[in-house]
Amino acid sequence: MIAGVGGQGVVYLTDLIVEAAILEGVDVSSSEIYGLTQRGGSVTSGITLGENTFGFIGKADVDVLLGLETLEAQRCLEYLHEDSLAIVDSHQIIPNTVHSGKASYPDTRILSDYLKSHIRKSVFITEDLSFKPIFRNLYILGKFSLEPECPFTGSGLEQAIRNKARKEWRSTSLEIFQLGRKMYKAPVIDK
Repeated sequence: MIAGVGGQGVVYLTDLIVEAAILEGVDVSSSEIYGLTQRGGSVTSGITLGENTFGFIGKADVDVLLGLETLEAQRCLEYLHEDSLAIVDSHQIIPNTVHSGKASYPDTRILSDYLKSHIRKSVFITEDLSFKPIFRNLYILGKFSLEPECPFTGSGLEQAIRNKARKEWRSTSLEIFQLGRKMYKAPVIDK
């Protein structure tokens, strides 16, 4: 599952993962759920792999959560199970629900403690990254690509980026993906 807000590239990241699956001969299906269909609105994507795949994910069915935004990752906790992996970007993009007073922004420490006691492994990305926020999803994908739970090769994901990235962003996209792989030694919390 991928969770974030509009403008972060949740759908693009989903497309990359689907493309990598196709390139590597893995059956794949995906579905997206849009909250507010504008920048800043909730966007969640489900990706399922393997035979008889269908894209929709039920509660306690998510093996991997890629949280592009902390609050949106927190909204997906009910989908995790005790053997899940969560990679969460702690960079805050204040969503519309917080601006409107419908939600408060979560304390990253509380979320970290919760994940530590409820799932097998969580990675919080806390690095101060100097590139545009729209590229953070590729950095997260780079980190995920080295986790044992990632069903794709790094070269398969790189080819997906080559196939899907805009021509003018292709080189930067590949560099940021590789930076995520290079900076793999992120703060890790194991249960």
